[in-house]
Amino acid sequence: MKKVFFISDAHIGAESSEQERIKSEKLFRFFDIVASEGSAVYILGDFFDFWFDYRKVIPSKYFKILCKLASLADAGVEIHIFGGNHDWWMKKNGFFARNFGIKIHPKPMRTKIFGKRFFLAHGDGIAPSDWGYRDILCPILRNPLSVWLFGLLPAEWGLALAKLVSSSSKLYTEKRNLRFEQEYENFAQKIIADGVDYVVMGHLHIVVNAKLNGGIYANIGDFFKNFSYAEFDGEKFEIKTIEQ
Repeated sequence: MKKVFFISDAHIGAESSEQERIKSEKLFRFFDIVASEGSAVYILGDFFDFWFDYRKVIPSKYFKILCKLASLADAGVEIHIFGGNHDWWMKKNGFFARNFGIKIHPKPMRTKIFGKRFFLAHGDGIAPSDWGYRDILCPILRNPLSVWLFGLLPAEWGLALAKLVSSSSKLYTEKRNLRFEQEYENFAQKIIADGVDYVVMGHLHIVVNAKLNGGIYANIGDFFKNFSYAEFDGEKFEIKTIEQ
């Protein structure tokens, strides 16, 4: 039986040229593993540091990784991408769906994998104390009118603005992650008590693989510092890293 893989928070495009080169090499190694051993991969948000589905523009800095995704799709691997707080603006019928057949999930999802019940999400806005982002900022950024107005900007302006905002957001998020850790575990306990076997998320940039109430809560870390990912073979759920 082939495996199912999970990855989150690569933040492609956020770092220096050298750091992006190292990240790309490790991502390619990860996708080679998926192509060889996997039937599906779930990308749980913030894969890109920013993505917006422009009608006629694709950021050149993503070219190589887009080619790798295309190759993975051509190999028959089922690809799912969840919108994160940095790359939520992928359309269900946009670039990835049209060209690669990738399934886009703007919201958390419950699904069965090898007969086990999974709750999958990026994880942004889950912590009760994160009310400012969830109840004020998020509704503004994801409002259809705001999205439409942003799309009117020339792509170069939009990408420059997004990079400025994204850098500030990522630094702020890193400072509060430890405060949110217990709140995410509490959330996972409730989901597991509701009949779910595995709760798998990202966003916190930390690695967690804990047994709770007869289920598993996993936060799969990130792919720019930890270079971590998860795999599930129907029986065992493991979090691994791409080594040097």
